Amino acid sequence: MQSLRLTLLETHDFSAVHPAVVYVEELKRAFETDEKGQVSIDSLCDGRYTIHVHGAGYNDKEETVNVLGETSVRIKVDYEEHHLNEVVVKEEHGRTLLQSKEQLDKQHLRAAAGKSLADMLQELTGVTMLSNGATLGKPVIHGMHSNRIVMLNNGVRQEDQQWGGEHAPNIDPFLANSVSVVKGAASVRYGTDAIGGVILVEPPQLSARPGWAGELNLAGFSNNRMGVGSFVAEHTFRNIPALAFRVHGTYKKGGTYRIPGYWVANTGTEERNYSATVAYRKLHYGGELFYSHFSTELGIYRGAHTGNQSDLKNAIDSPYPLVASDFSYEINRPRQEVKHDLIKAKLYADNRWGLWNLIYGYQRNFRQEYDVLRVENGKAQLNLTLQTHTLNVNLAHKSVGSIQGDVGVDAIFQDNRFRDGDRLFIPTYQSAGGALYLIERYARNKWVAEGGLRYDYRFYGVYNPEGNNQQNVYYEYHYNNFSGTLGFRYQPSFRWQWMITAGTAWRAPQANELFAAGLHHGAARIELGNKSLQPEQSYSINAEVKYSHDDKLSADLTVYSQAINNYIFLEPGPELLTIRGYFKTFQYKQSDAWLNGTDLSLHYQWFSHLHSTLKASAVLARDRARNDWLVLMPSDRIALSTRYSADLGKRWKQSFVELNGRYVFQQTRIPKNFDEIDYPRPPAAYFLLDASVGTSVFWGRQPFHLSLSVTNLLNEKYRDYLDAFRYFIDQPGRNIIFRVRVPFDFKNNN
Repeated sequence: MQSLRLTLLETHDFSAVHPAVVYVEELKRAFETDEKGQVSIDSLCDGRYTIHVHGAGYNDKEETVNVLGETSVRIKVDYEEHHLNEVVVKEEHGRTLLQSKEQLDKQHLRAAAGKSLADMLQELTGVTMLSNGATLGKPVIHGMHSNRIVMLNNGVRQEDQQWGGEHAPNIDPFLANSVSVVKGAASVRYGTDAIGGVILVEPPQLSARPGWAGELNLAGFSNNRMGVGSFVAEHTFRNIPALAFRVHGTYKKGGTYRIPGYWVANTGTEERNYSATVAYRKLHYGGELFYSHFSTELGIYRGAHTGNQSDLKNAIDSPYPLVASDFSYEINRPRQEVKHDLIKAKLYADNRWGLWNLIYGYQRNFRQEYDVLRVENGKAQLNLTLQTHTLNVNLAHKSVGSIQGDVGVDAIFQDNRFRDGDRLFIPTYQSAGGALYLIERYARNKWVAEGGLRYDYRFYGVYNPEGNNQQNVYYEYHYNNFSGTLGFRYQPSFRWQWMITAGTAWRAPQANELFAAGLHHGAARIELGNKSLQPEQSYSINAEVKYSHDDKLSADLTVYSQAINNYIFLEPGPELLTIRGYFKTFQYKQSDAWLNGTDLSLHYQWFSHLHSTLKASAVLARDRARNDWLVLMPSDRIALSTRYSADLGKRWKQSFVELNGRYVFQQTRIPKNFDEIDYPRPPAAYFLLDASVGTSVFWGRQPFHLSLSVTNLLNEKYRDYLDAFRYFIDQPGRNIIFRVRVPFDFKNNN
């Protein structure tokens, strides 16, 4: 008996065609391509077989294949003309398959245009947000954030002082074609810091059709009178179809935002972002060069920086902001300015071993923080410059029987500079690391098994100012360990899919956790590091079941459990008076944690134009050493959305109306001594209602996509437990958002 291995590739950009169905006429059987666009068919007799290919967004294809022995065939498939700009990449080459994942595709990203990346991701089950008011936020996956989550920006690990709870990701969402969240420890493929999950921000692939294409996005927000404009254009050369480029730019400016009844002083924001990509792609080799610049300036709520104990207590106890304000676009002290530059160079080639990918990334992150001063001097009190070099070499090796997999090498070098004479928070340090990993996948009939192993080494050399003279004392740390994962997926029918994954991972303490020693500016608190911290060690298990029935009902239930030894956390402590004001203190400590939780998603199609989605998540986080609850964990939540959509004639297409409701419970799982370490207690439960309407209007053949959304429709007054400014102010009130998107495509013109 013989075997046939089919690989489906798009004709122009040579991307894997997935998902797609391959039907073998002689066998009267259908097969689905994997994330590499491949299908393996065993137990065949020698002879001729007729292959039919069907995939959403692709032209149907019929091909005749002669099988003689072990046969491998590549089939090229064309995009449908009207789908060329709507292709969504479901998986990446060389990525692990057997992990719980959710994705915001291009449609969802467009519907949320103008929001921050963290705010967008709250739409996904199990993802919440750690915030500092409405201007700063970062994603939380199953209770973990910052150093425990890895972000990949266009395939490069994002390094931008992400340790700060108020250090929002320096990524422009307008760059993305899709944003995926890998839940649970994914250290084997993405590195030791991925102990809590991974966020993949992926731009669209450059088209190979000659000509110009792009789009203009505009948005206006009523609450802080913010305007957002973003433009992207790409071109493929007719005489050199393998060569293409893209340019992009975004400008955003907002003023003081409003909570129910009051303006919040000094909360303006301004962003200027741009990027460029050029790529040369052939079937067996190619390369890409990418550059992006992200620049933001934002104000920090003035009332969070208090001068004495009485001011702090009054600010916490007051039901309204103690610092009066009117609307203004002016950004005063305290404020932050951040500039982030990223350069990526990628090469790929295939040979008899498989597909090779080499990705080099260079990043420079420059952060400035301006404290409140009695006399303005125009200077920043904190200047941090972080430079990062990363390298990944990955081989997606050719199949060996029914086994496919990847082997790779990772390397990283970082240099963080703290300017002498500035306010100290984290010192100057250098860090270097290297890793080897192997991931193999075996697929047979209804079963898929996957295993991975990784070894990491990490080094820190730290120059810490100490003593009355602030002389640098040198500290050196060396860490190394293994990570591993093993998973199984079973699909007994088209309706059911079962998956279970177990793994072990570790994470070395970061420089801020070891050496933080001062005012964490954006969070308005004093943080104190701990030089004796040990690496975290995680043991996790995730189980997921998916069910679908006749395109009417679909369900996804995930249950997870993760034990983390030497879990590093910030514990609230007493207040402290400094020359910069009176602040709460937080100390880095370690304990043994146990995080358990569940995510549930239900989707029901009432009829062709109406559907509803229910999502719920809960996290139970215990301190095993103290037999108590862990502090600062997400509250339980449940959300329901209902959407009606229909075409309203020849000129009015894709019209819709949508309602979204979210109920967030009060966090009652808090430490027994909470009143001693933190004040006030977690805020009350709250309910938010959002509404949206939209349509696509055609002027001739040119579409204009319009939408009007209202968030916090009822102007609810509420505070969130994971908002560092919950001590002082409420969350934003009602916000009316108008969006316009104008695509253009001249690729049919020669």
